Amino acid sequence: MLYYFSKQRTVCDPAALKSNLNKGGAMEYKSSWDYFGVKIIKQILVEDMPDPACLDELYKEDGIQCFEESVLLVHAQSINHAHKIARKMSEEGEVAYLNSYGQQVTWKLMDIVDCFQIVDKLGSGAEVYSCLHSTDDSAKNFMAKWFSHTDKL
Repeated sequence: MLYYFSKQRTVCDPAALKSNLNKGGAMEYKSSWDYFGVKIIKQILVEDMPDPACLDELYKEDGIQCFEESVLLVHAQSINHAHKIARKMSEEGEVAYLNSYGQQVTWKLMDIVDCFQIVDKLGSGAEVYSCLHSTDDSAKNFMAKWFSHTDKL
């Protein structure tokens, strides 16, 4: 079961998630602690020029930006509480470091885009996140558009 911020919220609509949070529309009726899957997007920022002495055959300067989509397991009292915890965890993890080419790398939180209450008992096979997609695309086009980056296992 997925608890939304409002009955009008469209599944996987980040704008609705953010706008309902800002309007105070988060459901705060729970007093017990539950687990939530909170989907976040981070941007991987690489700054500075590489140290020429460190360059190898794997280095490639292609100008492509990298982003990470991840789902955090959060123990919280409500969707709004889970959102706040995930934001704090993500922002605390924004630590800069040097890569093997001497460039500064920072993983920066861009946004929290969804929150899913986990109702399955945690363990192997438990569903920790779910998102429904509706499209006019064929199954093949849908997969190519949204999941073309994944390799077949």
